[in-house]
Amino acid sequence: MKCITLILLMSTVTFLFGQDIPHSASPKNSKPQTKSDSYTPSPTRQFVVKKAPKHIILIIGDGTGLAQWSAYDAKRTQGDHTSTNGAIVFTDFPVLGLSFTPSSNSFITDSGAGATALSIGQKSQNSMVGLSNDSTSFKTLSEIAHQENKSTGIAVTCELTHATPAAFFAHQVSRELMLEIGKDFVTGSSIDVAMGGGKQYFDTAALVKAGYAVGTGEKAIIALQNQKRRVIFYDDRPSPPKAQEGRNSSGSYLEKASNSILRTMFQNPNGSFTMIEGSQIDWAGHDNDSVYLMAEMEDFDYTIREVLTMAKQQKNTLVVVSADHETGGLSLLGWDKDKKQPVMNFSSHHHSGIPVPVFAWGPGSEIFGGSYQNTEIFYKIKGLMELSNKKK
Repeated sequence: MKCITLILLMSTVTFLFGQDIPHSASPKNSKPQTKSDSYTPSPTRQFVVKKAPKHIILIIGDGTGLAQWSAYDAKRTQGDHTSTNGAIVFTDFPVLGLSFTPSSNSFITDSGAGATALSIGQKSQNSMVGLSNDSTSFKTLSEIAHQENKSTGIAVTCELTHATPAAFFAHQVSRELMLEIGKDFVTGSSIDVAMGGGKQYFDTAALVKAGYAVGTGEKAIIALQNQKRRVIFYDDRPSPPKAQEGRNSSGSYLEKASNSILRTMFQNPNGSFTMIEGSQIDWAGHDNDSVYLMAEMEDFDYTIREVLTMAKQQKNTLVVVSADHETGGLSLLGWDKDKKQPVMNFSSHHHSGIPVPVFAWGPGSEIFGGSYQNTEIFYKIKGLMELSNKKK
């Protein structure tokens, strides 16, 4: 099969893709980079792929490092390293990469800057969403896809206005500005289907006026399935509960939401971009709670299994699984016979600077191997989107 070579020159990225033009160039509340925190992108990117994907799914495990995956895999297989029933990313994803996560002003990123690096390809200050270090607004992957008449979706287990999902449609100096982030969702109108929490941060009347069907609760997932543009809130609470405390009482919520969204995405002949987040893995890490962590990892793994099953049926879909950062500084120090899982030791209640894994499957997955800054994930996905457009 003939390979397609995609060369990205930093000096001509705008010419090749026409998408690196910032929305505005007026800095606000910005801080200068320090030498130790600065990052200069590679001047040349050359990707060689056999086939460009039509549909791209980016799955983010918030706070999920290799230790979190290893702990879940060991618990699932009961320490049998020869088992073929391990964590899905270890058994079914042929490509493994490594992403470095520092933000522009700190070695330890927060979710705002971490997700922003993935969504706009720019290093940002902690707390910012959808903005570069100097507060310049760049188009997100969702906005780029929307401009190309692709469908876009988001499914999360936190508020839709939380840092990670917000970075894919909002442009704010602080992740705490959730009402403003909710307004950005409506005014930007770049997300076709969204499912998660945070109903209180949205003007539902404005959503309806903007052309969205709006629903609340799992029954709405089924009832509104045929609506191409819809926002479905988990319930009226700020965020969905933990997996072990009712969120999955009738089956995995994230799995159902992802399935519903992808069924809509796959209908678009122009392709699609979807971001799915296992949000509360991070919260379990902050709490240093291994039971909470394993429940969220199991839910995340089941969701990825469903997504991969659907992607395999399409045969034109790329699935990338990564993280915005690691949380808790987790290490595995032995085996707990009573809990039948690894002994987990958390060294922090906060994020760490440990690089996070990148797993990839499907057309275009071959370019995600190796080690690189988190911003490169944006350029790889963006390049594949543009290559797919040229092949139409």
